[in-house]
Amino acid sequence: MGHQRTIQRAVTCEGIGIHTGAEVRMTLRPAPANSGVLFRRTDLEGNPSVPAAPQFIEDVHYATTLARDGVRVKTVEHLMAAFAGVGLDNVVVELTGGEVPAVDGSALPFVGLLRKAGLRRQLAPKVYLRVNQPLEVTADGRSLKVVPADHLRVVYTMRFDLPCLGEQTVGLDVNAESFAREIAPARTYAFLRDVGHLRAMGLAKGGSLDNALIIGDHGVINGPLRFSDELVRHKVLDLVGDLFLLGGPVVGHVVGRNAGHALNFELVSAVQRALAAERRRAKARTLAETAVRGGHLAGGEGFAPGVAAL
Repeated sequence: MGHQRTIQRAVTCEGIGIHTGAEVRMTLRPAPANSGVLFRRTDLEGNPSVPAAPQFIEDVHYATTLARDGVRVKTVEHLMAAFAGVGLDNVVVELTGGEVPAVDGSALPFVGLLRKAGLRRQLAPKVYLRVNQPLEVTADGRSLKVVPADHLRVVYTMRFDLPCLGEQTVGLDVNAESFAREIAPARTYAFLRDVGHLRAMGLAKGGSLDNALIIGDHGVINGPLRFSDELVRHKVLDLVGDLFLLGGPVVGHVVGRNAGHALNFELVSAVQRALAAERRRAKARTLAETAVRGGHLAGGEGFAPGVAAL
């Protein structure tokens, strides 16, 4: 419950893109209420922008890429997770390149950057996406399901084919405190056996021991781990970031198994369809009630936007 928030002051960081390998400077700037997250490419003529919204998701292979009219921004999920985790609603992200800096492969440096910027309340109610009935997406033994709850909780299981990793499960209530402490520090990872393949695909050009956990046949090469289950916690981080592309925090209990960005996108799409269907039902109910007695009928099925104010 509460008001929307933006940052108090502009802040900047620099780094390389984990996939492009290019140096990039990122500046976060305050934004008006109800404007959401906007990525702006200041390295391109006219400073074109791409909103952080489901309809602009172009690619979900190994990272989440947004695009509009040929303008792309890669690997937005860790930054989006930080926005969701600290409770930020509106911000402009200026980039001098086509990818968000990898920093250390986690969202923790972004949380620190947002704390430096400070948060400011805005005179607009925060919009929550509250689940009223279950939604589930599946593919090849992988699954994501969201069911009604009074807050965001994620239970996630990953089964790895390396005996040294086995199966990892984590269950977390997601709020500002738990995100910063239990989720944000979890770093992205790659298997050593896949690095050559990724680079042949034009990916992971900026990947290194400084911005990703590298896993060999006998475990993590560049430890120590920040958590014994750091790998599955990073999956939670990615999920939180991808879900925030819906434009507000999801309120529900999410259960995931062996999922990733592709299935995250399927869940985002399912939620978006449910939201659209609910809006149509709400509009129809309003028109019907107005015709009968001039009243307004609230409630509904699926995901319903819940607007809360202090």
